[in-house]
Amino acid sequence: MTPSTERRPPESAPPVKRQAPAKRLPAYYAVAGIRLDQELERMRGLPVFAGGPLTKKRPELKVRRASTRPNRVGFAVPAEHRLQVTAYPGIRPGDVLETLLHELVHLHVGRAREAHAWHGRTFKATLARAMHEAYGVRGVGARSTLHGAYAEAIERLRAKPQLEMDLA
Repeated sequence: MTPSTERRPPESAPPVKRQAPAKRLPAYYAVAGIRLDQELERMRGLPVFAGGPLTKKRPELKVRRASTRPNRVGFAVPAEHRLQVTAYPGIRPGDVLETLLHELVHLHVGRAREAHAWHGRTFKATLARAMHEAYGVRGVGARSTLHGAYAEAIERLRAKPQLEMDLA
């Protein structure tokens, strides 16, 4: 091997330092009419997250724009306290709200010491409680880890007519 092609041992590699994200314009966070940065702040205050990492520090939020619906609509990296939500053509408010809350639960719960560490009993129970506290959604039998079950319930609730009160 020549010196230029020689591999350095991992311990001599310089550590990767993440830069603080640049200040984003509000339009960056707008997906399906939802301001994800504002919704993230609201969700951090939910009782389900009390005492956890979300109350101590705001996670880094990235919005990825895709030209088609991806297989992976979001992900979270608890060790780095960051998450990503993917916007795609046809995404509904319920889809983006479900994805954001799903990923926030990952940051809160992390990898549980149980069967199905990422989407096991602890995760599902925490997600169900968070959905109830955030959107009033109850009784969704989300048996799989695929997104969509809660999105449908959120969409149904958003479609219900709101009662108006005449204050005059």
